[in-house]
Amino acid sequence: MSSENLNINVDPLKEKSDKIEFTVDKMGLSNPAQTVPTDVDYFIRKQKGELESKFTWGEAVSKAFEIDNLFIQGINNFGKEDGYAIDFDFVPTKELVDRIDNYPEYMKDAFYDAKSEEHFYDIEKQVQERLEVESEISKLGWSGFGARMLAAVADPAAIALSVATIPLGGYGAFATVPSKVMRIKRALKFGAIVGGENMAIEAGLVGLDKYKNPIDIQYAALAGFALGSPAGWLGRVNAKTNATPKEIVKSYKKLDSAAEKYKQTLELQEIQEFATKHNLDLNPEFIKNKRMILNKETNSMNPKVVDDPRNAPGEGSYWEETFKKTHFRFDIASQLNRSPDPLIKRFRETFVNDPVVGNTRGDTAIDWKNRTQYQTMYDYLNYREIALRSFKNANREVSFKSQFDIEEKFESVMSDLKEFPERFSGSKEITPEMTKLSSLATKAFDDTLDIVAQTGREGWSDIAGRRVPNYIPHVHSPSKIMRAIDDYGQDQVELVFANALRDMKGDLGDKLFTRMIKRIVAKISNSRYYGQESDLGRAFQGSNTAVIREFLEGLDLTEEQINIILNKIQKGSGNTLDPNAKNRLPIQLNERIDIKNNKTGTIDSLSVKDLTDRSLTRLLKRYNQQVLGAAAMARFGNFKNNKEYLDFLKDAKERGESNPKYKNIYRDVENIEVVVSSLTGKQSPLERNGDPSGFGRRMARLAQDYNFLRLFGQVGFAQGAELYQAVSEVGLKTFFQANPAFKDIMGKLRAGEVKFDDEILEELRSQGVPVGLDKFMHSPVGRLDNELDIPLDSTGSRLDAVELASSKAKRFVSDISFLNPMTMYTQIIAGRGLALKISNNVSELIKTHKTTKIFNKLSKGDQIRYRYFGWNEKEFNAIADQISKHSVYKDGKYQGIGLDEWTPDARSHYSVGMQRFIDRVVQRNDVGVMNRWFTSDYARILTQFRTFTLGSYTKQLMNRLYVLAETRGKDFHTYSAFMSSMIGAVQFYAVQSYINSFGRKDQKQYLERRLSPENLAKIGFLRSSWSSLIPGAVDTALTPFLETLPFSYGRNTELSSQFLSGIPTVSLIQSTLDTTRALKKIAFDPTYQASKRDVQQGLSLIALQNALIIKNINNIIVDELGE
Repeated sequence: MSSENLNINVDPLKEKSDKIEFTVDKMGLSNPAQTVPTDVDYFIRKQKGELESKFTWGEAVSKAFEIDNLFIQGINNFGKEDGYAIDFDFVPTKELVDRIDNYPEYMKDAFYDAKSEEHFYDIEKQVQERLEVESEISKLGWSGFGARMLAAVADPAAIALSVATIPLGGYGAFATVPSKVMRIKRALKFGAIVGGENMAIEAGLVGLDKYKNPIDIQYAALAGFALGSPAGWLGRVNAKTNATPKEIVKSYKKLDSAAEKYKQTLELQEIQEFATKHNLDLNPEFIKNKRMILNKETNSMNPKVVDDPRNAPGEGSYWEETFKKTHFRFDIASQLNRSPDPLIKRFRETFVNDPVVGNTRGDTAIDWKNRTQYQTMYDYLNYREIALRSFKNANREVSFKSQFDIEEKFESVMSDLKEFPERFSGSKEITPEMTKLSSLATKAFDDTLDIVAQTGREGWSDIAGRRVPNYIPHVHSPSKIMRAIDDYGQDQVELVFANALRDMKGDLGDKLFTRMIKRIVAKISNSRYYGQESDLGRAFQGSNTAVIREFLEGLDLTEEQINIILNKIQKGSGNTLDPNAKNRLPIQLNERIDIKNNKTGTIDSLSVKDLTDRSLTRLLKRYNQQVLGAAAMARFGNFKNNKEYLDFLKDAKERGESNPKYKNIYRDVENIEVVVSSLTGKQSPLERNGDPSGFGRRMARLAQDYNFLRLFGQVGFAQGAELYQAVSEVGLKTFFQANPAFKDIMGKLRAGEVKFDDEILEELRSQGVPVGLDKFMHSPVGRLDNELDIPLDSTGSRLDAVELASSKAKRFVSDISFLNPMTMYTQIIAGRGLALKISNNVSELIKTHKTTKIFNKLSKGDQIRYRYFGWNEKEFNAIADQISKHSVYKDGKYQGIGLDEWTPDARSHYSVGMQRFIDRVVQRNDVGVMNRWFTSDYARILTQFRTFTLGSYTKQLMNRLYVLAETRGKDFHTYSAFMSSMIGAVQFYAVQSYINSFGRKDQKQYLERRLSPENLAKIGFLRSSWSSLIPGAVDTALTPFLETLPFSYGRNTELSSQFLSGIPTVSLIQSTLDTTRALKKIAFDPTYQASKRDVQQGLSLIALQNALIIKNINNIIVDELGE
C-alpha cells in the first residue's frame, strides 16, 4: 500500500479516519476497534518512527491476557473493591466533560461511572494507562496482533462455550479433528460462528472491564474467524456428560442470531483476500451462501409511471427492430414487442428474453428465476433418490406397497422429520440419508427466503427476520379439500375451518366471521386457486399485515371487513403456533371437530391439518416456485405486492381501450398473464375454468406420457444435430479441450454421483447455469407441468399412482434412449467450451491490444451473438477484465473461471450469457418462445414432440437469419453452424439406421434406401436444429398431390412430418383403430393373413417398442408374422 493513499497524520488509536482502511474493514466489520493494530496502522507508525515498543513479545502476551482474557479479568477483579464512596453532591463540571472528549468514543462510558471527582481523575489515569498498554502492543505490529488473538482463543471460557454450542445445535461439532487440514477446511464456516461465541466472551469482558472497547466484540469475531478451531475442536467432548454453566448457554442463545447476522455482512471478495493473505481455504458452503446475496438489478421497470426513464423500451438497429416485431413470428415475446404501449414493451424486456435478438438490456425475470431455482433446489432434488432408497432399505415392510404409497409414506415421514425432528430421536425408521435430506430441505427453504427478502417484495423481509425453526409450509391440499367436500359436504368443511379459527369469532361477530370462513373454503376449493396455495399458508403461519391483507383482498371482502380482521390479528388472541408469529390468522391447525360422513354415515374427527399437503418435496418445490416467482415480480417489475400487478394490468387495459389504433390490447394483457402465471406457478388464464388435476386434463397428460414411452426409445440420436452445433459454436480445438470422458457422463446419471470433478463446471453449476442438471431438477414427485411450471396436486385416485409410474418410466426411457446422457454431454461441451473459448479469445485480444476494452475489436458477428447474451460493450469489457484478473491456470492449462472472485455485476452478466447460450444450443423453451395457445394441456396434445420445432423457428432459424442480416450475409460462423448441425444429424441418423437394420430380412435394401445420398440430404435438413417448421410445411402442402412425401417418415419417432398425421395422439388413435380392424379380420376371416404393416401397427402401440434391441426383436417378429 503506497503512502500517498494514507493520511499519516491521523493516529488510528484515537480516532479512526474515513481515509484509512483497516484489515478488519476488509473483513466487512463495521466500526472496527481502533485498538486493533493492522497492516495500515503498522505502516503509519513505521512512517512516524513510533514502532519501538517497550514490551517484548512475552510481555505483550501477558498484557494481552490482562485485557483480552475473560478468565484472567475475572481473577484480577475478584474481591476488588471500588474504594470510592458515592459523593451525592458530585456534579461534573464543564471542564471535566471537555476532558472526556479528549479520549476515544469507546473509553467515554468509563467516565460515566465516576462516583466523585477524585474517582473521575482515577478513572482518567486508568484510561491513560490502558491506552498506553494498547499503544505499546500495537507497536509490535502483527506480533502484537497475534498476542491479543492468542489471549482471545486461549480462554477457558471460550472452551466451555464451544462445548456449550453442541447441545444447542451449534457449530462446535464441525471441527471434530484437531488437525491443521480440518481447521483450514472449516475455518470460515466454523470460525465465523466461533466468532459469535467470542462475542459472548467479549460481552463478558466489557461487563468486567469498563475500559474495554464494546466494539471489541467485533474484534473477537475476527479472532474467532482466524483461530477459532484450536479451541473449538474440544467440541468432540460428549456434551451430555459436561456441565455447562447456564449463563453461558443463555448468552450463546441470545448472541447466536447476532453472530449469524454479522457473518452475513462479510463481503465474499474481502474474505477471499483475507484468506489468501493468511493461507486459508474458504469453506464451500459459506461461499455458496454469499452467492445468494443479490446484486442490484438494473433491468427493472416502474409499473406505475409510464414516462419513467426506466420504462423507455430499448431501441436497437434497423434489423434488430425488424426481427423483434416481424409478423412472421407468432411467439409471446414478438407479440409484446409489437405493442404500441411502451410499458407493455418494457414488460417484455424485463420479464422475457427475446428468442431471436436476445435481451440487450440484461437479465430477465424468467431467466433469473430459472437460474435461482437451480441454485436453491439442486442439492435437495439431487439427493432425494438416495434418501428414498435408504428409507426403503430401513423399512422393509413398505416394499410390499405400491410405488405411489411408498413415495407418499416417505414424503410424509420426511415432512414430520423436518418439522418435528425431536420426535425421531433414536428412531430406526430414520436413516442418516434422510436426516441429511431434511437438512438440505432446510437449506433450500432458507435460501429461498433469503433471496425473496432482498427483493423488496412486501412482507418477506419481516418473515426472514423472524423465521421459524424447522419450518415447512402448512399448505392445504386441493385434492384433500375436494374429497372432504365430497364426503362431508361444504357446510361441514366450513365447520372444520370455523373450529380452527374460532378465536376470531368474538371480535368479528357471527356475520363477518361466517362470511370469512365461507370465502376461505370457496376460494381454496376453486380450481382457479391452484398454484396460489402458499398465499394461504403464509396467512396461517405468520407474515406481516401487508401479506395477509393481500390474501384477504382475494376473498372479496369489503375494505371495512378486511380492516376489522386485520385489527383482530394485530391485537392477537394469545393462541399462536409459535412465539414469532405476531401477525397471522390465529388458526389452530390441530383442533379437531366431529363431523358426519355423508357417504358412510360414520362420525369422523377432522382438523385443518388433515387437509394439508404432507409431501415435503411437493411443498418445497411449490414454495420455491411461487416464492421465487414473487421475488422476480418485485426484482424486475417492482411489483411489491399482487395488487400493484393487478393495477398495472387495469391501467394497461384503460390505456389500450382509449387508443382506437390499439387493436390487440386484450391479447397483450392475456400474454402478460400467461407469462406471470408461468413465473409464479399459478393457474394459466387460458385454463381458469379448468382443474389442472381434473380427470380430463390428467388423461390428456397420460396420453402424452404414453406417446413418450412408445415413441422416444431412440430420441438420443436426435441430439447429434445439437452436439455438432455446439462443436461448431466453440470450435473444434476448444471442443477437444473441453471434452470429458463420455463414460464419466454416464456415471453422473446414477443418482447421487453428480458432483463434477471439473472446477469450471462446478463454478457454472453454482451460478445456476444448466450444465447437466436437467435429470435431477425434474423430480417425478414434483410433477411440474411442462413449460408453464404449474404445480399439480394428487387427487387420491388411482391416477396418482399411474402418473407417478408414468413419470418414472419417462425418466427411464430418457436414460436408455441416451436423451439424458446426450443432453448432459452437450450442455457440458457447450458450457465448458464457451468458457474456454471466451477466455482464449479475451487473452489473445488483450495481449494484442494491451487493453481489456476489446468489445469493438470483435467481429461484427461475434458482437451480435454476445449482445444476444446481454453482453453489450460495457458488460463484455467488464467480463474481459475479470477474466484477465481471475482466470485460474495450471501448467499452462485453463482450470477455472474464478467466478467467486469476480465483481457481482460482472459475475451476474456472465451467468446470464452462459445460460442463454446453453439454452439455445441445447434448446430449452420458456413461455416467451411459445404462442400462448400452445401452453394449455389440450393444445399440447397437438404440439407434442413439436415444441422443439416451434421453438427452433425463433431460437435457431430466425436468430441465424437475424445475424446474417446484421452482418450482410458475411458471417462464416453462422454458415458453419448450419452445416455442422446437418452433418451431425446425418451421421447420427446413419448410425441409427445401421443399428435398426439388424433383424430385417431386407437389411441390404433397407440400408441402401435409407443411406442413399438423396435421402441423407433430406434427413440432414429435416433433423437439423434450424430447419424448424419448413419440412412439415412442405409435406403438408404437398399431401394432396404426392403419395410419397419428400421428408416422409424421417423423424426420430418414425412419425410423419406432415402436421396432422404427425401428431402422436392422432397416430395412436389411428394405429389403435387399424390394429382393431386387423384383429377383427384375423378373428372372423380364416383366409385373412396379417400384413407386415398390420404387425408393425400393432407393435407400435407397445411401450418401448422402438428402443434399441427391442426394435431389432420387433424386426424379426414383423418378418415372421407379416406378409
